[in-house]
Amino acid sequence: MNTHFFSDTIVVNGAVYPYVQVEPRHYRFRILNGSQARFYNLQLYYADSSGKEANLSKSGPSMIQIGTEGGFLPFPVALKNRQIGFDPVTGNANRYTLLLAPGERADVIVDFSSCTSDSKLILYSDAPAPFPMGDPLNDYTTVGTSPNTRTLLQFQVVPRVGAKDPPALSLLEQLAVNGAAGLGAVAGALLPAIEKFDRRQAARVRDLTLNEDFDESGRLIQMLGTNVLPAPGNPGLFGREYVAAPTETPRQGDTEVWRIFNLTGDTHPIHFHLVNVQVLSRRPFDVGNYNGTPVFTGPARSPDANELGWKETVRMNPGEMTEVAMKFDLPKGKFMNNLPLSTRTGITGHEYVWHCHILEHEEHDMMRPLVVKP
Repeated sequence: MNTHFFSDTIVVNGAVYPYVQVEPRHYRFRILNGSQARFYNLQLYYADSSGKEANLSKSGPSMIQIGTEGGFLPFPVALKNRQIGFDPVTGNANRYTLLLAPGERADVIVDFSSCTSDSKLILYSDAPAPFPMGDPLNDYTTVGTSPNTRTLLQFQVVPRVGAKDPPALSLLEQLAVNGAAGLGAVAGALLPAIEKFDRRQAARVRDLTLNEDFDESGRLIQMLGTNVLPAPGNPGLFGREYVAAPTETPRQGDTEVWRIFNLTGDTHPIHFHLVNVQVLSRRPFDVGNYNGTPVFTGPARSPDANELGWKETVRMNPGEMTEVAMKFDLPKGKFMNNLPLSTRTGITGHEYVWHCHILEHEEHDMMRPLVVKP
């Protein structure tokens, strides 16, 4: 999230805090995590007595998520404040509110109607960096004397002006909090239906990998790869450079399922060009003994409720296989009639990319070509 978007700031003890004024009504926020590497676990709390820090014992209104970067969700999701929590075995995050990796977006509604006109609320995040393991050098939680990495924004509630909010917004909240029971056909009328992928539609299932190694200068490098060693004799080194021959070469119009195995210690936000994807499942596997064929160590679990729509960027956790499905339709319309083929030698097809959205990873060298064959 880029808090510089908000136009107003307050200065307290030499520290600059962004703020935005809201009336006691519903607001729709389209949130983008525009950070190069930092994850956010967004929560909303009333301010403490200083007015500039979060009172973690007094939650503010819930966020109602209605969409992702790929469009609307099939059903609104209530995101109640939950501070970050981690699985003691895997170390992966297992409790959060609105968790956003770099490149992820969320379309949310917040109802400030219950807030008095002199209230102050704090948009707060406690996600560590790097994610999920964290490093104290990257997080500054000094309270009251200087900016910190947890206090993102202050909301100042001012008196309402104008008409009341449309009733449909309250219905969305009811749906999110209580489900569709008792609301009948209204449940299917507020948000559009989304076609769900069936694994049986897939023309191919690909096993791919997220890898890390050291480059020729001894620097840590992240790479995408397949489940086949590019150089026999280097066990465990499945990563491939961006300039290596393309391996992801689907046919135009095909639906594929990609099982992506994370062999690294980071959660990577993997971003797909050309296509939106649907998250099908996540499942833990034995990283230490991965040889191209996985040994799963637990059952598959479903995606989060706010991941059930179309996604461009998907969080992929260490030690987990993340399964996504996509259909490789090429752009249409009068400007796409002569969609060019790749000009690179040896490549026949329309060339796109898929990559990690942590910018340091993308540039060094966690990006691979995606070539759609006509």
